[in-house]
Amino acid sequence: MSLVVIDGNEFEIGIIKITRRASFSQESLGITMDLKKHYDVKGTYYDYDVEFFTKNMNVVDYDNLYELLTLPQESHTVTLPYGQSTITFEAKVTVAQDDLLFKYTPKTKWGGIKVTFEALEPQKEA
Repeated sequence: MSLVVIDGNEFEIGIIKITRRASFSQESLGITMDLKKHYDVKGTYYDYDVEFFTKNMNVVDYDNLYELLTLPQESHTVTLPYGQSTITFEAKVTVAQDDLLFKYTPKTKWGGIKVTFEALEPQKEA
């Protein structure tokens, strides 16, 4: 189980998969006489695709997590695994999806939340 924090709400939740992408903010400075391209790198952003393991979550906690991820707001403060520790940053949720696992009246079970967090500021600055 991993500790994931979203807007101060802590979730002890399993993680099936995380894909993290580093992207770079840079400005092109041009090409010198030796034909070499030069760039001024400003910072590094880390974006995350996370697939949560939600099988053991109770339905109330699951619904609260989904509602939090799908709030119509500009960003969330998130804490996610990073290396051997965690990283906390402001991120916009660009995609949040899940699956209906089964529906037997009166019970409905959803699962497999997948979410993409896009960093709003660089986590590393040059």
